[in-house]
Amino acid sequence: MKADFLYGDHSLAFDLPEEQVIAVLEAKPLPTGKSEEKLIREALAKPIGSPRLSELVSMGEKVVIVIGDMTRQWVRHDRFLPFLLNELNRGGVTDQDIAVISATGDHREQTPEEHSILAGKEVCRRVKIHDHSSTAEDELVYLGVTSFGTPVRINRRIVECDRVIVTGGIVYHFLAGWGGGKKAIIPGVSARDTIMANHSLAFLPGEGKGLNPAVSSGRMKGNPCSEDMVEGALMAAPDFLLNTVIDETNGRIAGVFAGDFIRAHEEGCRFVDSHFRVSIDKKADLVIASCGGYPKDINFYQTYKTIYNAHKALHPGGTILLISESREGVGSDPFFRMFTDFEDNRARENYLRKNYTIGGQMAYHSAVIAEENDILLISDLPDDTVRVMGMIPVSAPSEALNWAGKKHGEQMTISLMPHGGSTCPADQVY
Repeated sequence: MKADFLYGDHSLAFDLPEEQVIAVLEAKPLPTGKSEEKLIREALAKPIGSPRLSELVSMGEKVVIVIGDMTRQWVRHDRFLPFLLNELNRGGVTDQDIAVISATGDHREQTPEEHSILAGKEVCRRVKIHDHSSTAEDELVYLGVTSFGTPVRINRRIVECDRVIVTGGIVYHFLAGWGGGKKAIIPGVSARDTIMANHSLAFLPGEGKGLNPAVSSGRMKGNPCSEDMVEGALMAAPDFLLNTVIDETNGRIAGVFAGDFIRAHEEGCRFVDSHFRVSIDKKADLVIASCGGYPKDINFYQTYKTIYNAHKALHPGGTILLISESREGVGSDPFFRMFTDFEDNRARENYLRKNYTIGGQMAYHSAVIAEENDILLISDLPDDTVRVMGMIPVSAPSEALNWAGKKHGEQMTISLMPHGGSTCPADQVY
């Protein structure tokens, strides 16, 4: 059978033995029938598990709306924020009593120009926008300790206002299960020590034990990172949630979920699952996975999502053939240094337990997968760079298939993931 996989701005053609291909793992297309405005209006008019926002608030109340930062620009805050402001006005809350906080988590502060891009010029004219700082001690308030031992300190404005509205975008997330929901609070508007304590739950207790398998994309129940985030976020008592689902093919809003902080988010997760979760009857010896072309394979840092998803479809000890142009190189020096600066994965793990970073875990997990399996990589990266990351550079589909065929033999089973970054074999546990 013929199969094409996106690579940068073009595609690579594969000629595969059809009898060996056991699955083509593809997401279902998102609905396109309604306009963004209609989706937003409908969600606010009929919220999930909650009265309308205009019925929750009262004149004179101080309201804070939590949005993402520039790394979450894709959520389309600028599109839905005017509707949120108007809904609050309908309930008697004036623009002067509304503030927007950008949930920067542990990221940098932003410029006024970036606020304008993120929230839209109209919103910037109407209300004040503040950046959260995870290290500004006088702006943080201690709320208590979760049952997981995480000290919860969050932005003072969240604690001191009358109503809190959280926003975000729902996608699979390898720590939180799904993005959106509780992530607006932890890590969004939390202290750095809160963020680090929560994210360190990705590891099993005890040095050398590695990552906790329950901390996984598409899983919230039984996932300590997710459950800890929810427990901590509930200390902030959010009153209302609005989350979007974005169609990556065009950048437009394809779903809007508003209402109760927990119920509306879970409904959005089910929506994402119904389109992007794929079932696997049998794991394969060889998984051929493309990131989905440019810009999803702009650098290797972005490729981690594809490695992560492909690994879920792979038989233990198997081979991943990864297709990622990576025209801008690795894309993150701290990520790459996790490969170059440590002797082995035990050393990487020990370092991350004391100095956790998201990018560090991504690199460590990639190295673990590459140690336990073979990862063949077709890319524009230098061969030496690929080898340093524990992977095997190959230049063409035929070379890769010959290599895998010698390892696995004539009975080699193959699964295809044409859009590996967004197609997830997920646990589907809410």
